[in-house]
Amino acid sequence: MKKIFTLICLAFVTINASAQREIWDPNAEDVQALITTALENPTKLTNDNFLSVPASKKIFDVSTRDNCQASGDWSIVKAEASKIEMTTWILETGTPSVKLKVVSTPDTGDAAESPNNGLQMAGDAGGHALSGVEGFPTFTKYLKSKNGVGGITYLEFTELNSEGNPTFRTVETPWTADCGQAPAKGFYCQFTPSKDGSITAGIWMNKNLKGKTLFVVDGSDFKPVPNLKIQGFRNDKTYEFKGEVAEGESKPVTCIEWTLDENHQLVFAEGDTDTNRPFFAYVTWEVKKDVNYYLLGGNNSIGISGFFFDETDPAHITSVQTEKADAPTYNLAGQRVNGNFKGVVIQNGKKVMNK
Repeated sequence: MKKIFTLICLAFVTINASAQREIWDPNAEDVQALITTALENPTKLTNDNFLSVPASKKIFDVSTRDNCQASGDWSIVKAEASKIEMTTWILETGTPSVKLKVVSTPDTGDAAESPNNGLQMAGDAGGHALSGVEGFPTFTKYLKSKNGVGGITYLEFTELNSEGNPTFRTVETPWTADCGQAPAKGFYCQFTPSKDGSITAGIWMNKNLKGKTLFVVDGSDFKPVPNLKIQGFRNDKTYEFKGEVAEGESKPVTCIEWTLDENHQLVFAEGDTDTNRPFFAYVTWEVKKDVNYYLLGGNNSIGISGFFFDETDPAHITSVQTEKADAPTYNLAGQRVNGNFKGVVIQNGKKVMNK
């Protein structure tokens, strides 16, 4: 009878095996080596929407850009344009369970100036260090490009300015929630997990935050991932602290929770107009295996200071039993007893007091 009791108890044990967290940091020595290799080996990207009108072919009239933007009709420029190749830097890295591809396709002028405009480290390990959330790793410098706007089209041409001088112009269509495609240029991060779980990315967003968009895009339908969890601060790691500290003491690191509105822009408290500051945050979302996820700023430059992956725990193995009123009962010695037994009994895997 003792053996029967032991088996009953084991049937209701919950097994909970915690998965190990995987962390990626662009400041790590091996990642820095990969960044150097990526900078030394740019590629050429072609797209039907990458267009250029060389000044040797045509210089447009004053205010051509402004007039086309106002009307939404760029046919006068596109009629003279040809497809171009754009220099692109691609960093392929990641963790054992998440492939990360960082893509940077800056404007042609930026690309010609220096490879470092394609991929560059910025920030510092002091005030810009992303921390302040219990259990989260600290991320310091971030990886970005000079032109970080995630776009789907690019058009360049030359027009006369108000003084009659030729002026180079670039026009991009930023990624939007209804464009139905992956980003084509600018700076973006593509995550591809091999397991279900969650990704938390450390990000930097450029200042002038009001009206700027932030997206995590689900590659299965190219729709924004809803309900992002965003924890971060403006300016530096103590800026959001509004309390008082004793003389000689330092303000504590303060990360606060943020939300995005229906336009995927940061929501600021009523009366808070202090938006002309950089933004540092942890952004968390759920992921499914083998799906691509794109992190980008639709109309604002962003950077990545690191990420970590937590696997969905597959080992929550709980025996689910249907409780029955007439289920057999056992005393604490493991012996089966009838309903007239008085005292503590085991029924449906639970201790019950029979009076």
